[in-house]
Formats: sequence, C-alpha cells, structure tokens
Amino acid sequence: MMDILIMLMHICAVLTCVLWIAYYYKVSVAETMPVFVCGLVLVLYILAAFRHLSWIDIVAAAVIALFLLRIMTGTQQEKSKFAKACLENMTQPSTIAAIFTVVAVITLTSGKVVSWWDDINFWASDVKSLYFLDGFAGRYANVSPEFGDYPPGAQLIKWWFLHMSPHVFREGLAFAGYHTMNMVFLFPLFRKLKGRNIPVIFLTATALWMLPSIAEVYGYGGFCADLTMACIYGGFLLAVTELGECSRECCDRRTRIFRYGKCALYLSVLVLIKSIGFVWALFGIVFMMLYLRGSNEMKERETAGIHEEVSENRRHVQIRRWLPAAVTAAAPVLTGGSWLLFCLIMRRVTKTTATAVKYMTTDEYGISGYTREFAQAFARAFVGLPLHKDKTAAIDMTPLSFYLCICLIVIIFYKTRIMPREKGKTVLYFTIVSGALFYMVIFVAHITIFATETQYLEAAGMISSIERYGAPFTVGTLILLAGIWLEGADRFVAHADVQEWQRIGGFVSRYGAYLCLILFVALTAGYQVGYDGLVGYRDDTQAKLEERAGMLGSDERMFLEAIQALGTDSSTRVCYIRRGDAPRWVNNSYAAYEASPVSVVFKSVNLNDAPTDFMMQEIRASHAAYLYAEETDQDAGAVFDRITDDDAFTCGVLYHIEDNGTDIKLTKMSQ
Repeated sequence: MMDILIMLMHICAVLTCVLWIAYYYKVSVAETMPVFVCGLVLVLYILAAFRHLSWIDIVAAAVIALFLLRIMTGTQQEKSKFAKACLENMTQPSTIAAIFTVVAVITLTSGKVVSWWDDINFWASDVKSLYFLDGFAGRYANVSPEFGDYPPGAQLIKWWFLHMSPHVFREGLAFAGYHTMNMVFLFPLFRKLKGRNIPVIFLTATALWMLPSIAEVYGYGGFCADLTMACIYGGFLLAVTELGECSRECCDRRTRIFRYGKCALYLSVLVLIKSIGFVWALFGIVFMMLYLRGSNEMKERETAGIHEEVSENRRHVQIRRWLPAAVTAAAPVLTGGSWLLFCLIMRRVTKTTATAVKYMTTDEYGISGYTREFAQAFARAFVGLPLHKDKTAAIDMTPLSFYLCICLIVIIFYKTRIMPREKGKTVLYFTIVSGALFYMVIFVAHITIFATETQYLEAAGMISSIERYGAPFTVGTLILLAGIWLEGADRFVAHADVQEWQRIGGFVSRYGAYLCLILFVALTAGYQVGYDGLVGYRDDTQAKLEERAGMLGSDERMFLEAIQALGTDSSTRVCYIRRGDAPRWVNNSYAAYEASPVSVVFKSVNLNDAPTDFMMQEIRASHAAYLYAEETDQDAGAVFDRITDDDAFTCGVLYHIEDNGTDIKLTKMSQ
C-alpha cells in the first residue's frame, strides 16, 4: 500500500511541476516535460552525492504542499485563470500524444531484463548500486572499477523509476525509465499537432518511437547511453532554433528565460550522460553561437534603415544579446566539472580515460599496427553497410547516404522557404562540418584507444561502432530536421507558388506535415528492432535469464553466497582471488553484476608462484576492505597464512582486510 502511495505522490508532483511551468511560461506541456526531466536529474544528482536519493520523496511532498499553499492563498481570479489554463493544456493534442506515449512506453517496456554486455559491465550494475546504496558509492567502492568516471545522468532517472518499487529491485522499471527519458526529449515535436485525431496521434507517437531506429539499434535492447545523448543533443539543437526567433522585441522576459533556461538545462544534463558528452556539448555550443550570430545579423539589417545607434549603445545591445548565450554555454562546465571533481575525490576512473590520457601525455602507446585494416573496414562500412542491421522494405541508409541525405534535406528546406536562407546555410554548414569531424573522431579512436578491439577489423563490426558512437550526430540531426520541418511546413504552404496546396482537403492540410514525417520514418526505419524493443523482447526473456544464470559457475555462486554477510546497503569493495588457470573475464562481469552494490576487484593469480609480499601489494592496490579466495588445489596457506589473524587461511571464506600502511592482517568474517 505504501508503495502505491509513494508512486501516486510522485505522479502528482510531476503533474504539478509540469502544469505550473506550462502555465507560468505559457508553453505546452509537451515542451515542459524535457525541462522537468532535466531539473529532476540535477536534483537527484545533488541528493545522490550525499547518499540521500530517497529524500526525493520529501521533495515531492514539499512541491505538492507549496503548490496547495499557493493555490489557497491566491485570489479567486488567479485560481480560475490557472484552472482554465490547466484544462486547456491537458486537452491539447500534444499533451494527449505525450501522455499516451509515456503510458505506452512504461507499460510495454517494464518487463525487460538485462542482457546486453555493456549493461552487465556497467549501466545495469551501477544503477543497481544506486538503488541499494541510496546514492553514489563511497571512495574506491564503485561497482565497476574499470568504468568509474562514467557520468550518472541517465542512471538517476532509472533509479527514480526503480524507486517506485522500493522493496524489490525490478530491472524492467529501469528500462521503463530509460526509454521514457529518451522519448521525453522528442516530445517538443508534438507541439504542432492540431485536432484530436486518435489515429494520427497514434501514428505520430509510433513514428517518434521508431525514429532513432533509422540510424541506431542498441538503444532498443539495452541502456545505450549514446542514444540518450542523441535525444538530448537533438533536442538542444532544436531548442537553439527557437532562440533565433527570441529577442527583446518579439519575446517577453518569461519566454526568453524559458528558452535559454531550457538550453542550459539540456547542456547541463548532456555532459552527465556519458564522458564523451562534453564533445557534443561543445558542438552544440558552437551551433548556438553560429545560429544566434546569423539571427542577430538579420535583425540588425532589418533595423538598419529605421534608426542609427551610437557606438556605445550598440555595444550594450550586443552584450544584452550575447550574455544569455554565454551563461547557457557555462552551464555544462559547472555540472561536468562537479562530476569530474567528485570522481577525483572518490578515486573513480575508467580504463578508457586512463588510456586516452596516456596517449596524450606519454609515448607509451602508438598508432595501431592495423591502421590500414581499420581504414579499409571503416571505408567499407561507411559506404556499403546500412546503419540498422535489419533490411527494410524500402530504404536502408548507409552512413554516407545518410550524410548526403541530410545535406540534401537542409538545402530543400531553405530553397522552399521552410527555413530562412541564412539560417538554412548555417544548419547546412554546421551539419557537414560536425558530421565529418565526428566520423573522423570515431576513426581515430579505433586506431588509438580501441586499437586492440579486433572485432572492428571487419566491416560488419565497424558499422556497429559507427552506428552506436555516431548516434548523437545521426539521431540528433534527425530530431533537428524533423522539428524544422514541422515548424516550417506552414511557411512552405504559405509561400508556395501553386494553388493546389490551398485546395487540399482539411484533413491533409491540417496533418500534412506529420503525415510526411510518418511516411519518411516508415520508409527508412528498422521495423524489427523497434518492434522488439516494445513487444518482441518478451519471446526471449526467459532464454536471456537462463543464459545469465549459466554464466555463473559453482565458484561464482559460492562467492556470492559468502558476500551476503555484507548486506545490500554496504558501500564496500571485495578483492576476489581467482585461480590463474584460465581467463574468466566474462564470468567476472556477470558475478560483479549479481554482487552489486558490493564492488568486486578480480585478481587471477597462480598461488604456487605468488609470494606473500607480492599478494600484499596486489591486495593494497585493489583498495578493498575484504578478501575472498576461491577454492583451489594450489597452496593458498603458503601465501596467506603469514598475514591471517589467529588461524590458518581458508579458501571460500570472506576475510576482513586490516591495513595499517605497513602490514596487512586478514580476519575471518563470522558466518
């Protein structure tokens, strides 16, 4: 019963925030949803740093209480005005479409189970740690030591959904949160919907769900952070086009605050999704500055003949125009910098970051010896393989054809006056350059940081990498172009030279822009992956659970049983000594996921050749509070008896590590 009350309280808090923001800033509910999600991420981020994520219940209750107090103390006229605005906002087609999408996505995806390799390695194990620890792990206690500095933005929304079941960890709720977060940043595309035609609303919602599948597939089966970055990045680019229309002459103060605030929130959260998010934030800031520069030049030309400004006044005008953009650009520095500082304090680092730093600061690594093979695989994949793996009935776009297609679409947009010519050129040049730069970054990463990933030497493996890591460019650009089309379609009709557009029936003229979007998605999307992400995954759920169980052998099960003594609210680390007879890194990852929130560092050691002093160094380097050595025929006593307190060392038993900086003592945990 309490769980239901908590869920209802959060739903009420969400509606309260969303409706109040929509009322105060005079925008649609569909536009306020991504703003609310960004704000929620930042609030949870602060709570998680202090290990009090569950205090979000207090925040939700406070929001509702403050809202009720505001309503009760308001005048009757204010109450009536607010009630009328809420009724109008809740009955807008865009709101109906957004709510329908949220309910459908949560309902249909909440039965998923973790199966993707990257989820097992980090995304799922980390959110499981958040769930049980009520926040970020302590120093040297993050559950994925090799991925320690991966940012927590998307993880926090997954936690919020998991929190709706506070007593049972349900993986499906994390998936519901992940997919909802991705979709929310597409909701501004609903805002031009007119009328309440249910089939059109349903088809539009379906098209938005399928839109990323044109160029990305991993986000439909796992917690792919690149897709989340893509949705936020695309939403930001679209929001920038609104800034181009916003000035002191045509927008009131609240509108300007909302639009710039939205961009700042998008960037702040973008850098908290994945480490590479700062690159996309930088691209976004460059786009914002270029787009606003073009908009300001247009406004100056329009007003040049009306009045002449003195030089000093002109300088003040320029400052007023650029100051909000500068503040917006500074927002991700604050959030991204705070996370890096937290990682430094908590000693969280990832092997990829460490490798990249070594590449830039030392000559320890060189360019891959397979550079030519990587280049050939990249070229074959870029030119000849479709971005999504399943064939569609119509168009399968390769990275190159997609790149050329979006350039052609932008040219058509400004040639047909869907967007002004100057702004169209800005979008075109930015798209060409940013796409080329990032594809170059992907290739350079393969011959440096990913040089040992030999699966990318084949085009079939390389296209997966291009598809996944290029998602912010491909999917983000699709969102931008879809938004420009939906916003500018009316302008196209108004400026059309032919009169046939004016004679088209009411239904087509009202929904024509959305029907074109639906048709484009239908011709290019990956149907199978989109279907599997919502419905088809159920056919394989049991098989995936059995496969996961099969990854845990008797050694791993004994270990998991031994660490149960630590409980599920313990932010600590265990050094797990494994026999060095065979590599078991796959089993290690599955065992680490099951062990979460306990952090595990695996050491494969041949104890017959391991002196005690060497093992003391290995134990100390693991920064673990506990030690576990699995059963072995090797002479473990010869290695550990000297540092075991009171008794001979026993394999298969959990020991507490006491380290005074000079000596290490192992004390057996009571069973």
